[in-house]
Amino acid sequence: MASIRPYLLAALSLTFVACSGDDGGTVIPEGEHYQFVSKKAYVPTNNNQAREFGLDLNGDKTVDNQLGMVLGTLSTMGFDIQATINEAVAEGSIILLVDFQTPDPTFTSSSASGLRVLLGDVPTPAACNLGETYCNTATPPVCTGCQRHLNGMGSFTVAAGSPPALGGKIINGTFTGGPGDLSLQIALGGTDGIQLDLIGARAKASGISADGMTSVILAGALTEEDLNTKVIPAISTQIAPVIAEDCNALTSPPACGCMAGSTGKTVLDLFDGGDGTAKNCAVSVEEIKQNSLIQSLLAPDVTIDGRKALSLGIKVETVKATFPAQ
Repeated sequence: MASIRPYLLAALSLTFVACSGDDGGTVIPEGEHYQFVSKKAYVPTNNNQAREFGLDLNGDKTVDNQLGMVLGTLSTMGFDIQATINEAVAEGSIILLVDFQTPDPTFTSSSASGLRVLLGDVPTPAACNLGETYCNTATPPVCTGCQRHLNGMGSFTVAAGSPPALGGKIINGTFTGGPGDLSLQIALGGTDGIQLDLIGARAKASGISADGMTSVILAGALTEEDLNTKVIPAISTQIAPVIAEDCNALTSPPACGCMAGSTGKTVLDLFDGGDGTAKNCAVSVEEIKQNSLIQSLLAPDVTIDGRKALSLGIKVETVKATFPAQ
C-alpha cells in the first residue's frame, strides 16, 4: 500500500427552550410528538459522503463537514470506522433517540416543528440475546445479529441533560431546523459511544412518517476541547490494532517489523516520534496532536457565536420507538 501517503495528502487537502429555525426567527414547536430510535448511523467513508452528510453551519452557502472529510479519508486508509459504528448501534452501545414534534399529521408542511436528539439507554427488548453478538465467527464474518431493540417496538430510558429541540419548518415533506445545540454519539476506537456536544447545530430530515425517518442529517460544530479530549484519543485507539496487524516487531523501532507498503508502516511513518520523542512503534495522543498535517486538517473551519470550532455531519435512519417524555 505504498500509494496511501500521496493519496492521503491529496485527499485531506480538501478542505444530535426552542431554537431559531433556519435563521428565520424563533420557532416554538407545536403539535404531537413522534418518537424514534436510530436503526442506522453513518459517518462519511469518502469525500462525497462528507458533503452529503454535512450542512451549511455558518451561512456562507457552503456545506461544512471538515471532520467528516477526515473520517472519510481515514476509511480509505483501512480504518473501518463505519463497521465499528454499525456494531455499536446493533449491540446497543450507541442509542440515538429522536423526538419529532409537528402539528401536521401528514408531515408535509409546517411552520412550527421541532427535532430533538436524546441519548438513550436500557433498551427493551435487549439489543442481543444472551451470548449473541452482531458478527459471527465465519470467514468473512456475517454481521446480522442483535438489533432486537430496533424492530419498531423498542422502549428506552433517556439520559439526562439532552439539549432542547431544534425548531424549524417542514416544506414539501422535508424538515430543516436549527441552529442550536445537539448531543450525539459516535464510535471510533471501539464500540463504546463517544458523546459529542455540538454547537451551531442544524438538522435536515426527509422521508418522515409515524413509523420513522429514512434520512436525518445531524450537523454541528465541535469545540477544540472535545476534539482534543474525545476525538483524537479515539483515533489513537483506532490506530493501535492496525499497527499490531501489520507490524510484528513492536519492540524493535524504528522498522518495527512492518510489512513494506502496509497501512501500519504508513501510520508509523506519519506519526511515530512526531512529538519529539524517540520512535517506539506506537502512536500516542500527543504524537497525533503534534503532527503538522493533523493540526492543519483538524484546525477549526467555522466560527459559531464567536467560537472557533470544527464541523461534523452524520446521517441516521430511524424507526418507531417509545421513551419517557422529556
